[in-house]
Amino acid sequence: MFRKKNSNTRIGNVEDAYGIDLNARGDMKLGNLLSRRGFDSQSQLLKACRGEATEHARVRRLFLSFHYEDREQASGFRLMAHSPNSSVDFYDGSVRSAVNSENSSYIRQVIREKISKCSVLVCLIGNGTAWRDWVDWELETGLELGRGICGYRLKGSRGRVPEVLRRIKAPIAGGGQSELIAAIECAAARRS
Repeated sequence: MFRKKNSNTRIGNVEDAYGIDLNARGDMKLGNLLSRRGFDSQSQLLKACRGEATEHARVRRLFLSFHYEDREQASGFRLMAHSPNSSVDFYDGSVRSAVNSENSSYIRQVIREKISKCSVLVCLIGNGTAWRDWVDWELETGLELGRGICGYRLKGSRGRVPEVLRRIKAPIAGGGQSELIAAIECAAARRS
């Protein structure tokens, strides 16, 4: 017989018992955290946090951050939304203007709104991604808005991982769809 976890369990107790950091207040209730991060059970959350998830807990709304030169691979990546094995939706748009352009404040406002509607920001890592001001700004905005953040290394790329991803120890996928699902779910579980 399985014992059902009480949704009134404090997150601090869960973190202590399982030796993990869920980026949440210790006095927060488990039921509230599960609802906010889109998980149905504590075991589902823990599995995702450890990078062991094999399927999406719920439909994940993704924002893609990528260097404009990688737009063709990003378009291919978006096809994942049409796969019957994937529960993702996209809220993003590529930026073709410089961060400090005349339109930058409007562009930032539009992008911030799109990031606020997503649950996970996925940084597509290509050869030039780590040196793009827009990518850095999008990642920092995702952190500021409490979104889950992960990376996905594009096929054939050898570029450096952006500093923000390294600093927060974001999960980085580099293989097939199962590795990507694990990274997205891990990012969703760790979001603040």
